[in-house]
Amino acid sequence: MKRRSVLSLSAITALALALAAGNAVAQSAKDLAGTWTLVSADAFGPSPKGVLMFDANGHVSAQLMRSDLPKYAGNNRMPTTPQEYKGTVQGSISYFGTYSVNGTDLLFRIEGSSYPNWTGTEQKRTNLTLSGDELKWTNPAPSAGGAPAVVVWKRAK
Repeated sequence: MKRRSVLSLSAITALALALAAGNAVAQSAKDLAGTWTLVSADAFGPSPKGVLMFDANGHVSAQLMRSDLPKYAGNNRMPTTPQEYKGTVQGSISYFGTYSVNGTDLLFRIEGSSYPNWTGTEQKRTNLTLSGDELKWTNPAPSAGGAPAVVVWKRAK
């Protein structure tokens, strides 16, 4: 190989590595293993709360909620008003099941969810990126409807 070709190939390789480092893709499900805290999710307003746990064996559990969920008037969550229940349901979601990674897609196989329509379904997230301690994806079909939503998480310390 000529010296010029080797230099060109080296430059192309270095550029590809630099671009990949800035917007890395999880190579396997194990890259996601750990606990993540919610940074932003379009459907949950400013300062949402949430936790996402992936284990190395392919299990996932997630809870997301609005930071401004109204408190119930009573000190018991069972005998409450329809309005209080509505606020809770519209301001939160939880689910658990298994997950896998395929390129820039993340697939959840939902075993149970506070949104019953998801139970027993596969939920795909696209544009998955893992860069340092930031995990980001697009939900093409959010449970609240509307446009695709970007969700951002940071690795818990």
